[in-house]
Amino acid sequence: MKGKAIIICFIWPLICACLNIQLLTGVFISIELSQLIAYSNVLLIMLGVFVILKGSDGQLSKTASLWFVFYIMYYCFSLLASGVSGFENPDYSMIATIVPVIYFVGFYYFLRDEAYTKMFFKVITICYMISAILTIFFFKINYSFDDLGIRPYPLDRAGGVYADANNAAMVSILAYILFQKFYVPKNKIQKAFKIFLSLVVVYSILITLSTTGLFIFVLVFIITNYKFFKGFKVLILGVLLMLFYAALFVREQFYKHLNLSVRQISKIDNIYNVLTFNTEKIDSSGRSELLQHLLHYVYEKPIMGNGIGFSTFVRGHNTYIGVWADAGIFTFLFFLFLLVIYLVKPLKLNITLTIFCLSMLVTIYIFMLTLQTVINQTYIIVLFVFIGYIIDRKRLI
Repeated sequence: MKGKAIIICFIWPLICACLNIQLLTGVFISIELSQLIAYSNVLLIMLGVFVILKGSDGQLSKTASLWFVFYIMYYCFSLLASGVSGFENPDYSMIATIVPVIYFVGFYYFLRDEAYTKMFFKVITICYMISAILTIFFFKINYSFDDLGIRPYPLDRAGGVYADANNAAMVSILAYILFQKFYVPKNKIQKAFKIFLSLVVVYSILITLSTTGLFIFVLVFIITNYKFFKGFKVLILGVLLMLFYAALFVREQFYKHLNLSVRQISKIDNIYNVLTFNTEKIDSSGRSELLQHLLHYVYEKPIMGNGIGFSTFVRGHNTYIGVWADAGIFTFLFFLFLLVIYLVKPLKLNITLTIFCLSMLVTIYIFMLTLQTVINQTYIIVLFVFIGYIIDRKRLI
């Protein structure tokens, strides 16, 4: 009975976070119910922690515990900065910023049990895969969460259940990484099924038209399939890359046949500029200007920061600089130290686990250069806990 209660306290909130049930409920049912789900999930996790602390076996992760130091530093400095500057983010309360922390603490204790870690791995993989499929579904029916309805014309790019193309791309890439490790086919039919689902996930990445997402996926694909690139297979890869780049160079001839919008053409041209290292023509979608604007405030208060949620309010679109802007240089430096530790420790694992951990970390780290809320997302912060336990146990499950 206790075991079932613990599972309910953690697995249901995990499903809600990964599939953004709160948003879907608010859009299709009612705002009141979505708020009830949000509050109840936080209470469930807190209850689950209380139950686990009363009696649970398993070694806690030393690697993941570094986040406790980060959170203490972040809130100490940012609260002090808020008190000095008087800044208060009008978009959301400080309580809302604590939700990811509650999820982190909850899953930090939940995953100490290896049986629960195995369950977590299954659930988050399946949820991410469903998220990728829903990204395709909403794109195909032209449903826009911005307009809260089906548009009479095709969407330019897919935003998935997160109503954001880059977040959707990030989760789809993580789904691809997790699925490759999760599903091990035993016969030809299962291999064909795995290839089919992998292609579905790849398609969900492509329709987001995320320049960052496509770049990361190519990198992740090469990393996760390192065994393939040997001998004659390297030649095959070279030929495929030549054909791919040839298609990019003559891409304009295909535009009129594909019925693409101006924005879609612009995004494809931007991907071409990234892959051909034509840096002068790369369009950052205004992120460079937003980052420069955020850096202006960083330079004004580099030591203490500007306060909780300041970077989100300013919309700097950079998680790293956002931490500095919120909580000052010392918190920023420790944050970098934490991320480096996560990056170095997997190198001591066996090659399979090293590739698995580094693929997820590279995906998250690069997206943090263009997204401002990565570590504020509950469905991402729990992955850091998961990776921490893999590193310390030196095995997946």
